[in-house]
Amino acid sequence: MPWHQPRIRPAADGDTVILLHGLWRSMWAMDPMAEFLHQQGYHTVNIPYPSFRKPLEEIISLVHDVIAEQESGRPVHFVTHSLGGIVTRQLLADLPPKLTGRVVMLAPPNQGSEIIDWVSRNGPLRYTLGPAGMKLGSDTLDAPILPEHIDSVVIMGQRSSIPLFRWLLDEENDGIVSVKRGKIAGLNEFHVIDTDHTFIASEPKIMEMTSAFLSCGRTSF
Repeated sequence: MPWHQPRIRPAADGDTVILLHGLWRSMWAMDPMAEFLHQQGYHTVNIPYPSFRKPLEEIISLVHDVIAEQESGRPVHFVTHSLGGIVTRQLLADLPPKLTGRVVMLAPPNQGSEIIDWVSRNGPLRYTLGPAGMKLGSDTLDAPILPEHIDSVVIMGQRSSIPLFRWLLDEENDGIVSVKRGKIAGLNEFHVIDTDHTFIASEPKIMEMTSAFLSCGRTSF
């Protein structure tokens, strides 16, 4: 399978779940979650996108086009990691409400990232972010709040297994994003789990919470 093509696991009678990875990652980071949800009966679409190379606006357009190809008249849910959550906030403003299902955001920098703030102030280092990453700063993040009609949950990690950035982050963080930066108005639930930023999407407990929320609007936690 080409790396730039969505990995689709079809389910004729299931709702669609769009999966979006984070910055510097690939769709393979979301593949265990996609496989788990497919086993629960969902039509899963794991979308790769050039998180480092393209501006946020182009990424949103690319993802929107893939979603348009999946239209079946059934609800479209979203499961996202990090930057994928910000992409989804932009997408939700343009999708028809009748087609929009539930949203599970894993480790999203909903209020911007302290790490992005620091890197963007340090000359050549800012080029490691790419144009989309530069949009994740506290002052540069400009994404709509979640629509009122959408059931949504944020799940954050609190295991800081990446020592490099600990001095930049609040006491409670996942090594990349501070827990408090994941909060946003309009959430149905907000949870903090003992996991780190990198592997949050492949944690069995979080897969179960995600499946439960997509099914009934409540996590199993």
